[in-house]
Amino acid sequence: MPDRILVVDDNDMNLTLLSKILEMEGYQVMTALNGIEAIRLAELQMPDLAILDVMMPDMDGYELCRKMRQPPFNKNMPIVMLTAMSGDKDRKEALDAGANDVWNKPFDMGQLRVRIGELLKKK
Repeated sequence: MPDRILVVDDNDMNLTLLSKILEMEGYQVMTALNGIEAIRLAELQMPDLAILDVMMPDMDGYELCRKMRQPPFNKNMPIVMLTAMSGDKDRKEALDAGANDVWNKPFDMGQLRVRIGELLKKK
């Protein structure tokens, strides 16, 4: 069974782009437009890896990441945060929230493939 990746982004275009790339790599992709929808999806079918946008309405990626580090979720699941901000403070906040990695937008597709593969091997 292919690894399941949850992609959360309030921008429909980003969600579609990431989904298509990951599906072409052979992953099963679940998508959510916000944190509440992401939690519901993850509770129904636990993902093997999550990619979370930082800036979303209602629940930002930091809060979503912290929630996904608590039961009933797998606290060892790799979580990647996507951000348009590139400051050290933003990176630190993402890592403090429990992210395994932080990628700046726009990101390199080749690096995305490699890093996802590396993170899934560690799980």
